Amino acid sequence: MTISARLFLAVLLAGLGGCGLYKWQKPGADDAAFKTDSAACQQVQNPDGYSACMQSRGWTLQ
Repeated sequence: MTISARLFLAVLLAGLGGCGLYKWQKPGADDAAFKTDSAACQQVQNPDGYSACMQSRGWTLQ
């Protein structure tokens, strides 16, 4: 395996290791509320749209 392939693999694994560390949370909200708000916010078409939409609905990423 070449050095560049090993470097790519190391970066990929490090990136995947960080997946799942953050979760959208809202006091008093349940999974159904998250699914409803998330589905609505997924329709937003600009790059920061989803995060801005979720935050406007009271969700924080923790």
